Amino acid sequence: MPMYKEGIHIDASRLREKLEGLADLARTPEGICRLTFTPAYARSCDYVQEKMEQAGMTVQRGKLGNVVGIYPGETDRRIVLGSHIDSVPNGGMFDGCLGVMGAIEAVRALHEKGICLRHTVEVVAFAEEEGATISSLVGSRAFCGLPLEPLQQEKIARFGVTSQDVEACRETNPIDFSLELHIEQGGVLDTQGISIGVVTGIVSQKLYELEFSGKANHAGTTPMDLRDDALVKAAQLISFCAPVAKLISEDMVITVGRLEVFPGATNVVPEKVRLSLEIRAREDWMVDKAYERLMEQCGQDVSSFRLLWQEEAHPMDSDVMDAISEAARTLGLSHKRMVSGAGHDSMTLSQVTRSGMIFVPSVGGLSHCKEEYTRWEDCAAGCDVLLHTLFQLDHMEG
Repeated sequence: MPMYKEGIHIDASRLREKLEGLADLARTPEGICRLTFTPAYARSCDYVQEKMEQAGMTVQRGKLGNVVGIYPGETDRRIVLGSHIDSVPNGGMFDGCLGVMGAIEAVRALHEKGICLRHTVEVVAFAEEEGATISSLVGSRAFCGLPLEPLQQEKIARFGVTSQDVEACRETNPIDFSLELHIEQGGVLDTQGISIGVVTGIVSQKLYELEFSGKANHAGTTPMDLRDDALVKAAQLISFCAPVAKLISEDMVITVGRLEVFPGATNVVPEKVRLSLEIRAREDWMVDKAYERLMEQCGQDVSSFRLLWQEEAHPMDSDVMDAISEAARTLGLSHKRMVSGAGHDSMTLSQVTRSGMIFVPSVGGLSHCKEEYTRWEDCAAGCDVLLHTLFQLDHMEG
């Protein structure tokens, strides 16, 4: 089967022009601010539609904010490309947007060569991936026909979006594959000098809230050996996080990102500490094992705990991973398999179809800030891998 079409590449200068044009519609002194349901988001959707139409696609839009470009093939069976264009407040210009504009550029390369694939290709700019307005992954969940939570439905109703509007977003044609190009948002590829990341899966996550209890007392008159200090107990748990993570998996991360100390006075021994404990790993069992190990070390000091949030691991499809690797190899690009530590629309798509993700380097590992940057040659390389992976998927059975 044709793995590679000689001489077909995306237009790198046009890709850059697209990305810079999209960024200009939402640029502020602090970074990119393109929140769903804002004027900046609406302007950006108009821009995306224009670029889709220039690439030979017909476009469908709904009140939720998804923009869907359709490039017809020989059958109605779909390969879905794309990502999101909403941002966090004061974000960067590449997060999500590279996956959308890169997919449009890949389809335009097909259109200019007069290539009709077996599959119909859909390029989707998903709304509300970041969740800064409503909740994360709302657009892709609606597209996949997955139910929204009652609170999500309540929030979108405030923007005039009904349950019928959400239902209208659902893709009713069979989806054989999905493929998302994205910046890594970490420093692995950049540090190692590797061009392409082949994503093996999106991590399992659990977020806990823990409390530690002690006894408030005068900080000046209470000797160290007579103290019952809640903060010392919490610090012991924090000190175990790095060793436990390294013991279980080289790519596990454990984070204490919020810490509250009561009563919070400089001259009072802490009576209570409340903290967040977030654990991420490529397998569900790893997250559970890390929590067990931490409780073995410090559980006797924890006065209360609750699980605030959890997300199962979402593995990518092995055949799609192989197709991405083959495309990168054929194009002469260095590549490695790696887990994604952040959530993406592909974690939703993977619940309904065979999915894959392509990472390109983030300079300095920076993202969700105005300093976010991916070299233009890496953007182009990622788009070429996307295009040539698409050729391979088109000749595979879904």
